[in-house]
Amino acid sequence: MATATTAAPAAHLARPGRALDPIQRQAALENALSCALYFVRQDATPQNLWAATARTNRALTLLKQASAELRRG
Repeated sequence: MATATTAAPAAHLARPGRALDPIQRQAALENALSCALYFVRQDATPQNLWAATARTNRALTLLKQASAELRRG
């Protein structure tokens, strides 16, 4: 079970606008896609579809950030 001290670093990484290093970004991207697949494989309820869409949008955001950083060079 997560405590306040163990949850704090994860909350810090999840803040909008915070740049992740490439390894953290890849892990977050894979996690978001894995979660999206989990929800898609569940019963087709509106809540599961919404959750899958939200996780997919998170993965797309991470990909956009990675692409923008590559262009900046």
